[in-house]
Amino acid sequence: MEVTSSKKEIWTMGSYSLLTLAIMVGFMYLNTFATEVLVIPAGTLAVALGVAKFLDFCFSLFAGAIIEKVKIGKTGKNQSWLYLGRWILAVSIMAEVCNTSSAPMVVRVAVLAVSYTVLNCLMNILQTAYYGVLAAVAGPNMSNRNAMTVNMTRQSTVITIICSFIPTLVTVLPFGNWNYFIVAFVFMIPMPFALGAIAKCADGKDVPVGATASVNQVSIGDMFGTLLKNPQMLVLFLVFTILYIAQFTYQANYTYYFIYVVGDFTKLTFVTLINAIVGFLAAMVMPKLGAKLGKKMSCVFGFLLMSIALILVSFFGAPNGVPNLTAYIILMSLMMAGTYTWMPYMVVLYLDAGEYFLYKTGKDTRAIAAGLASPPMKIGMTVGNTLGLALLSAIGFVSGGAFEINTAWISNFMRVTFMLPGLIYLASAIILLVFYKISDKDAAKYAQANAEKMQQSK
Repeated sequence: MEVTSSKKEIWTMGSYSLLTLAIMVGFMYLNTFATEVLVIPAGTLAVALGVAKFLDFCFSLFAGAIIEKVKIGKTGKNQSWLYLGRWILAVSIMAEVCNTSSAPMVVRVAVLAVSYTVLNCLMNILQTAYYGVLAAVAGPNMSNRNAMTVNMTRQSTVITIICSFIPTLVTVLPFGNWNYFIVAFVFMIPMPFALGAIAKCADGKDVPVGATASVNQVSIGDMFGTLLKNPQMLVLFLVFTILYIAQFTYQANYTYYFIYVVGDFTKLTFVTLINAIVGFLAAMVMPKLGAKLGKKMSCVFGFLLMSIALILVSFFGAPNGVPNLTAYIILMSLMMAGTYTWMPYMVVLYLDAGEYFLYKTGKDTRAIAAGLASPPMKIGMTVGNTLGLALLSAIGFVSGGAFEINTAWISNFMRVTFMLPGLIYLASAIILLVFYKISDKDAAKYAQANAEKMQQSK
């Protein structure tokens, strides 16, 4: 099937990557900010963010249903949330990394936890709304959907290059404990305009709340039954939950490799920049490989690359307690290649599962299918980040660096930060390979048949 969406639509939908730029300071470096600037103990941080992430997860279960049922504007149901939510998101981004280091500990923890909760609860809706707009703009043409998600992935590589400078910026800027806030503010500025342009793309295509009458409507109760009723959605939900547990266990602690093992946080910029360049090249090449492998096998292959990379880093990233940046860079570049092998296809896999269920049952849960893409990340963030911080505390880490850094500590750190997530990635690859059954050919057939059925019923 040929791509029929315009280049403007493809590039505008891809600009969703600017939301990644906006949230990246807090998303990647919140733990570092909390322990090194606010000096919140790792155990306290694990509990506070664990509670916040649990609330975030609970909210994520209702994201699709909220969009379907709650009317907040005169435009389409997905558009309205993008138009309004972008401004609330901007405020939350700034509050999350606000310098409260002079306030009592309870205030520091409360401000961080509350702003984090608001930001991530809203992200559930915005991400689901984006998927809805993408489906509306692309239509049933799977080539359009693939083109948009691949373009977004490629734009994300440029964002990754920009974000590689965050460790240096928050270290060398002259604003002290306000450095994180300043960088987050600058990175946030393009986001509201990008989300507004994305919403506008769906003019005349995104229907208002309650306007869909050609298929059965979804109740909030269906949210909890969708996974059990749709076995392929259940497989995806489990696979990506495991994947994100691995990702956030690793991301919870990897910055401390540079702070305490290497001894220079600014070197993370150099390493991240190289990995970003590799990622940019991978984003150009890997989707072509994916077109040959298919969406499922692209994900399996990508998961395996990430697993191998992290397990090898645990052995060669700091042998005998001595940091080896060359090995770290090479292996993390391999992980980056793996990331861009599966990333373009995650959203489309969820949409495929939604099309599959509509084709098989006549029940339209496609909005919920998109909404169910968020909870695995939320579970992964809750479990992975909490697990990572708990393990960090268990091996003797103390916020602010008030602990002894020796070979034994470094060895334990490499195991919990790199080896454990690598093994979890391996589990996700095996489950997807064995249990997910929707081929690309079948997905295209389901989407086309569903579109024809809806057209006939008008």
